Amino acid sequence: MPFSVEDFARTCLVRILPRSRYRLAAQSDARFQSFAGNTSRIAYRQQGATPSFLLFAGTGQNPHAAAMSAATWAEQNWRPNAIQRRVRPGVVVVHVAPGNQLTPAGPVQGAVVPAAVWAVDSATGKVETVGSPPGSPSSSEIKRAAQALMSGEPAPSLGELDLAEKGVMQLRTAQMPAALSGIAGILLLILAVRYGFGGLISLMALPEMLSGGFASLTGSRLIVVASFLASAVMLAGIVFGAALIFNYRNFAMRFPGFSSTVAARRNLAWGAYIVAMIGLAVVIDGVIPAAERQTVQASQQHYTQVAVSVNDDGGGTYVDVGGDVKVDLSAWPPSEWSGVQFKSSNPSVLVLTSAPRSGDAPIAHFTGRAAGAARVEASSADGKYTFQVSVQVGSPSTP
Repeated sequence: MPFSVEDFARTCLVRILPRSRYRLAAQSDARFQSFAGNTSRIAYRQQGATPSFLLFAGTGQNPHAAAMSAATWAEQNWRPNAIQRRVRPGVVVVHVAPGNQLTPAGPVQGAVVPAAVWAVDSATGKVETVGSPPGSPSSSEIKRAAQALMSGEPAPSLGELDLAEKGVMQLRTAQMPAALSGIAGILLLILAVRYGFGGLISLMALPEMLSGGFASLTGSRLIVVASFLASAVMLAGIVFGAALIFNYRNFAMRFPGFSSTVAARRNLAWGAYIVAMIGLAVVIDGVIPAAERQTVQASQQHYTQVAVSVNDDGGGTYVDVGGDVKVDLSAWPPSEWSGVQFKSSNPSVLVLTSAPRSGDAPIAHFTGRAAGAARVEASSADGKYTFQVSVQVGSPSTP
């Protein structure tokens, strides 16, 4: 259904005001008389490094003229000061009119600060948002409003719009608790230095580690994946905390709990965040290393009886001095079993103690004689099949 610029402005602003900290200005506001005549609604945000105007123009109004005048006002009034050393104003004029009366969307050439016109066809709901001046709201809010009105949803009332603006003032009081700000800042700095780079490496390595799915993870590999996952979660927590502390794109004012107007809820949210981050650090530096040590101790119990097969070709294994290495090549075709030859590259370290009889499955045993390195080598009689595995022989106390 066709909609008016007033309906569209209210539908947009009821969500944009509390989320992006815009305020409303009356059309009679003396400050904005240079462009009020070419607008139907005026919203502005003057705090921070990117103050901005969000103006709504309707049929018969000149959005380019409004943008030029608003840009001039912004350049003259929103300037750097002792608190805000860098200021980048922006202007967006949303032109709402039937398609044949719409001004083309795009940046406004010649404006003294970045400015753009966004076009909304009030008959079809088509939206064009070309250009993104500093501080401009999300274009998704403009598109969402057009879709809602075209589907027949009623525009918010003036009372709802007034309530949304009051929410801006309430959210501004939702500051980080003073008692926790220093603790959270110091904690975040320590965590970023200690875990930030490791978390980034883990984030890049996780897709490869999980390429086979969780079902393929067993033993020590599962512990490694858990370590990588915990480091990646830690990195996400660090980024989350930084976004809250520095209020990136008004994040702290919008995230549930941290943006609550009730001090007890904010304290609880920050306390839970700090506890969660400390808990993650304990898992990374305490729980996971302990699990790794238990896995190593469990695996060392098997170093006296080691078995390798054709799947281990080109790999390596470990065996204690006096331990047995079973080499099972029965996966080779039975036609190749006869005449398979086994040997050790260093008999003084690893000696062949049992070779298969002719015609039997090609299974041989080697014994670790002294600490050192050796290779088990095998080949079929015709040379079509070969096998090789490296064996590190060490004393039982060697990890």
